[in-house]
Amino acid sequence: MSAPDGVRSWMTRRRQVIGGVAAVLVLAAVVLGLVLSGTGKDGSDTAAAGTTTPAATSSSAAPSTPAPAPLPAPPAASEVPAPPADPAQLPPGLAPVAFDQEAVGADGVTARVVSLDGVRGTAEGAGNIAGPALRATVRLTNGTGAPVDLGLVSVTMSSGADATPASPLDDPTRVPFGGTLAPGGTAEGVYFFSVPTGERDLVTLTVGYRAGTPFLVFSGAAG
Repeated sequence: MSAPDGVRSWMTRRRQVIGGVAAVLVLAAVVLGLVLSGTGKDGSDTAAAGTTTPAATSSSAAPSTPAPAPLPAPPAASEVPAPPADPAQLPPGLAPVAFDQEAVGADGVTARVVSLDGVRGTAEGAGNIAGPALRATVRLTNGTGAPVDLGLVSVTMSSGADATPASPLDDPTRVPFGGTLAPGGTAEGVYFFSVPTGERDLVTLTVGYRAGTPFLVFSGAAG
């Protein structure tokens, strides 16, 4: 037996509503699938995740070591002082004076031969030979404004035109210079040299009192 018309009409509308709902659900499922396919698992956009982000630069990186300063250029050959011709060469002596005169240094130090006597030298110490000798007493005066180190004083003697060096003697009465000579002060030293009596016509006595200072020179006949 067929359903009444009212019932059939209600059933038709119900099927239409259910169909519409089903269509809406299917459409929603399709849209949701599309959305999920374009989104990463962590919810971030896959397109944005595909971009490359530059790595952050660490602020704790070690500072760079500064480059060393360039070395100065070597001096030109003309700026380099020439070495002395002979470093062992002694400074020149002043013009010789007679034994009875005073020798004056450029800095104000003066020297005088107080006495120059012929004696017989005493042989004491290695290399000393007893025999004819000359005993020289020398006086130094400090005319400078600074002390003079008498430990640097050197007294030498030679004889003849060829200036043959005379051997010094360590006579027990020998008194070499020593200590310090104050400004304005005087000091005396006594020295012995082996010089044969026949070689005393020309004797030269030199006195050096400071490094690099010209020697004070005495020259003449000796007794």
